[in-house]
Amino acid sequence: MASLPLTTTAIEEFNNKELLDRVRPLLQRDKIRLWEAPYTDIDTGAEKIPDELVESICAEVGSTTEEIRLALSYLRRHALEKLASKKRTDFLTLKIRSSGVSNNKNDCINISISCQSTGHELEKLIQDQLNLHDQNIKMICSGRMIQLNEPLQKQNIRTNATILVLAVPKSAVASASTDVQTSNLIEAVKEATNILHNNARNSTDLSQYQLRITDQQGRELTALTDDEQRSLMTAMTLHEKGRSFLRQRDYLSALSLFSEADNEFRQCSSQILNSVDNWGLLNLDIVWCYLCMQNVNELQDAAERLMRCDTCFVKVYGNSFQRLNALQKDGKGHMVLFVRLHLLQAIVAYHAGRKVDAKNLLGMAEEEARMMRVDPEKLTQIMLMGYTVTEARRGLRSAQGNIDQAIEFIIENRRMREEHRREERTREEDERLQNRYGRTQNGQKINITYLRQLQSMGYSRRVCAEALKQANNRLEEASEMLLTNLDTLLTASRLSKDDNNNNDDDDDDHGGNQESELMDDGTLIPQLIALGAEPEQARALLEIYGNRLDRAAEELLQKFKNPMVTNTDDQMSNLFERARKIVEKRTAEKARLDGQAAADEHKRSTLETIVPDLLRTNRQIEDINNDSGPDDYLDLLLDEEETFIREYRQKLINDGVGE
Repeated sequence: MASLPLTTTAIEEFNNKELLDRVRPLLQRDKIRLWEAPYTDIDTGAEKIPDELVESICAEVGSTTEEIRLALSYLRRHALEKLASKKRTDFLTLKIRSSGVSNNKNDCINISISCQSTGHELEKLIQDQLNLHDQNIKMICSGRMIQLNEPLQKQNIRTNATILVLAVPKSAVASASTDVQTSNLIEAVKEATNILHNNARNSTDLSQYQLRITDQQGRELTALTDDEQRSLMTAMTLHEKGRSFLRQRDYLSALSLFSEADNEFRQCSSQILNSVDNWGLLNLDIVWCYLCMQNVNELQDAAERLMRCDTCFVKVYGNSFQRLNALQKDGKGHMVLFVRLHLLQAIVAYHAGRKVDAKNLLGMAEEEARMMRVDPEKLTQIMLMGYTVTEARRGLRSAQGNIDQAIEFIIENRRMREEHRREERTREEDERLQNRYGRTQNGQKINITYLRQLQSMGYSRRVCAEALKQANNRLEEASEMLLTNLDTLLTASRLSKDDNNNNDDDDDDHGGNQESELMDDGTLIPQLIALGAEPEQARALLEIYGNRLDRAAEELLQKFKNPMVTNTDDQMSNLFERARKIVEKRTAEKARLDGQAAADEHKRSTLETIVPDLLRTNRQIEDINNDSGPDDYLDLLLDEEETFIREYRQKLINDGVGE
């Protein structure tokens, strides 16, 4: 006999997700379809759940009959809604969860919209429904940002999908970055990484900040196209910026940036993504956000991302860390990443009804967490020796709790870091010299090793560079040229120096271009007047020669005070015209330099706004090669992970699957 159906209000208010997770697998096991007869009347759609079914489930689960009936009613209605929405193929029913609208970040509403509608139309509908006209919003579905100008169907958004909405007041967005001329944090990151990209390509004057992208063996990824390099830089920086929100437990803001990073990563080839672990780490972070937000509606996307992360880790680290151990001594320290990975895989398996898989994966995560646990007394003991808490924790994890080996690891790690910094400074100096002296006649960059060898013979660096340029980097030929044609090389190097407007303070051929503005210090003009010049004539000569008194006096004596030469008005007019043109040229150059300085200052302020994350991103890619790795990942405390492990271990025990 079936009892009377529950009220719609009671069903809508039902929110016992834990009970639903326990009831749903039982229905799947017994192949009970609540949306079909005999549980639903085919003609009227009325509920007909028999008491026998309620009592049998109650006996297995242990809840009251009222709670079980309410759970079954909720599941039946939810199934009918999904069926109805599938029949209406032109319309999507979407669940909207928002942040920044109320104190409860998990508020959820349902909206219907045509699958042919664009992201912009969905945005307007959400703003109308949630009264967000005075706010900017970001819409995220399955970890990806919804594009405003594309139809929802094209973006693979299906009915019953959950849309995460991040709402930020427009005034807050406008003031989010006061030092940068952008109105959006994401745009600021993209601008900063574009600057880095251009620095890497056009490093004529080495910038304070540059980003090189290398694989796990420290080899620069030179096969990247310009677009891939820009996308990879942008993705890594957005990812790290998002992690700053993740550390503050602002999960929706983090997910917003992660989805932008995900879009950028997808612009790169799979070969590139498999060369670094950042792609796997991003997917891991996205699923961690799902968990912390208790968003079980993204199970399918979570499962796909974890599979992607698992595949990436195996390719980068190797099975059982063989490849990683070959590259660095703390390969086992990366086990903290697998604690989180296996935990998330266990939780996804649990909510998908695969309880045995969940138990096995949870056991792996539990054992890995135990191996990564650090003795507080040992941690304190190492810190008292002057090492940081991060160094101490990573050292102990790498050495499996052995203090002496942990200290050896820390010392070696510091040595490798310093060696890496020295190599970077040498590389930057080599690039600076190559950009300063130009290329050889056949288009090669100057061989800096050969340049230093020739310079050690006593020749100036510029002359040695000129010899290598003319000899196309052939060392013996360049040496012969220095011995036999030194004067020719000196002349050629000076001409090259004038053409490039370069001044080498460390070379021995001084007397560079000194066309600065005329600064009358009260001595130069009187000295020329004493030699017979008119005041205006003296000023013009000094303008022409950039305050070089010797050169100005030489022309004065040769052209204007030579008794064999007749001074004419044309000569004076020509002198003043020359001076006028040089002043104009100098003024234009000053304006160009001022403009360049302003542009450089803008770039600098842009980078300074984002630079902590840029530097962290740089370490994430490069430091895996020198025993450092992404410190914030490898320094996980694992407190949250262990809390989730205990929670889901208890769930499995309650379901009769755990120990």
